[in-house]
Amino acid sequence: MSLVRSRMPRLLGALLATILVVGLLGGCGASSQSAPQPSQSSAPKASESSKPAASSQPSASASAPASAPAAPKDPIKIGVILTTSGPIGPIGNKQMMGLTMAVEDINAAGGIMGRKVELIQRDDAGDPTKALTTAQELVEKQGVTLVVASTLSSPALAILPYFTEQKVFSLGSQTSDAANDPKKYPYGFTAQPLASVQAQVVVRYAVDVMKVSKVGILVEATAMGKSTADAYKKELEGKGLQPVAVEQIPQGAQDVTAQLNNLRKAGSEMLMTATLGADSVRIIKNLKTMGWDVPMLGNSDLFTAVVVDGAGPENMQKVYAYNPARLSFSDKTPPPAKAKEFAAKLAKRLNLPTLKDAFQQESVFYDIMYIIKAGVEKAQSTEGPKVAAAVETFKGFDGVQAAYTFDKDSHAGQRVDQEVLIKAASLKEGFFEMAPGY
Repeated sequence: MSLVRSRMPRLLGALLATILVVGLLGGCGASSQSAPQPSQSSAPKASESSKPAASSQPSASASAPASAPAAPKDPIKIGVILTTSGPIGPIGNKQMMGLTMAVEDINAAGGIMGRKVELIQRDDAGDPTKALTTAQELVEKQGVTLVVASTLSSPALAILPYFTEQKVFSLGSQTSDAANDPKKYPYGFTAQPLASVQAQVVVRYAVDVMKVSKVGILVEATAMGKSTADAYKKELEGKGLQPVAVEQIPQGAQDVTAQLNNLRKAGSEMLMTATLGADSVRIIKNLKTMGWDVPMLGNSDLFTAVVVDGAGPENMQKVYAYNPARLSFSDKTPPPAKAKEFAAKLAKRLNLPTLKDAFQQESVFYDIMYIIKAGVEKAQSTEGPKVAAAVETFKGFDGVQAAYTFDKDSHAGQRVDQEVLIKAASLKEGFFEMAPGY
């Protein structure tokens, strides 16, 4: 009995020890399910040394894919140098509207070669010196190789040599023939008809349709004005005629009576003009004040709301302007569908039921952006020389305003067959009635 009693404490101790060991083993077994297994090292394998470590990858529950997404492509930066302030500011702002509409449409459709377009806009205020300074800033600080420029010919002539030196592609609305020199300015283009083209349209109508032989010329004292006057004279010479007088007015002149009196005294039966905005208004009003009832034929600015509203449509019954055929109509020829669609789109953007003004500037700059897009895509590059070489091959590029053709001899996209003469005060939903005889 004493032996049994002496062994009991030892048996109880052994039993308790056994229970404790089993409990500990059970606890270790449960925790081993979440612990890393010795054979599953967290270090990358030698063959996977180029892969990111597991800790840097998205978790399985993340919405992103296992591989990191490609970084978004940088936008294509395009410089813009237009005249958006001063007397010509309304024209430049219309041009900017067309550009903006095109960029919105292009970006909504995926951009250019998968890259969004970003416009970097600057105002040259119609000043050649400011235009050059602005061009240098865009190229040297912003790094652009593509530029939309210019509104006017004088600023264009100031920046084209610099763009040639820097190999920057530019496309604008300058009309001076001096700016259209592919050998001198291999990367400079314009989408507007040159002064020489405008002159052909005007002179042909004056001489062949209206049968006028005594022509007076009145232009602004700018590169555009001089180029147009020279073109008028050349076209008249081709018809065996000479102008009876040629007069110039400074841009923004407050009084043009002296010039008009000189033209009247010379026996002018018609005026051929090249002026813009308020200057055109002043001429028409002065003609009315003088009681001089003479036809006036000129550039497209004559049919803008600034001129028609400023001069009064009742004073413009004998005022005619050149206009793209696609933005014109007659009882035989309605506007094309593409132009009508753009007019409706612009009216909607302006919160108007129909357009109350010409849309020549908006449409040509809408087209300019698409010409640049096509040039970049054909060249597969944004380098100025490559884009210029691509655009130089475009034949009949189908835009809203015209079918544009460029080649190595002419970087002006609108040729004479794209233009007609219209009644300046005949606006109908953005379009104009062709002059009698078309």
